Amino acid sequence: MSSEEVKMLVKEVVKEIKKEEETKKKKGAYHNTRLLMKNYNDLKLHYEKAKSEVKDIDDGTINFKDIDEDVLYILSIKRSRIKTLIMISHIDVALKALKEKQRNVGTIEKYKALELYYIKNNTYEKIAEKLNCSVISVRRWINDMIKEMSVFLFGIEALKI
Repeated sequence: MSSEEVKMLVKEVVKEIKKEEETKKKKGAYHNTRLLMKNYNDLKLHYEKAKSEVKDIDDGTINFKDIDEDVLYILSIKRSRIKTLIMISHIDVALKALKEKQRNVGTIEKYKALELYYIKNNTYEKIAEKLNCSVISVRRWINDMIKEMSVFLFGIEALKI
């Protein structure tokens, strides 16, 4: 094999590796969006119910003022709670933008399918019945909405132009 052939082969391999990495990133945004939506209600519940103040858990049996480890633990919970709130806020903004976009293009039923599935915890069959369409349409609409929402949440990482 000549050095020119080796160079061309190396270029092709590098090109193929870059292509694979872009596909992984794109799928990663889609996967992460689906995961966030799957856990959306639990994230909201976590934020609302998390005990992030010593006074919230102090029953008088432990002197929290003398225990630095417990203070660090509480700070860790607060940080987790704040991160959760930030993510919930991002999801809420993305949902609002997605709903508006679907309303503007005349396909609000796609958004409704997403909302009924992830937020209202309906089955595909129930959604199909409510929206008067097939289960296959519901699945397709939800997948379409997840793809569009991943752009709202992850920006260019979801597109990988």
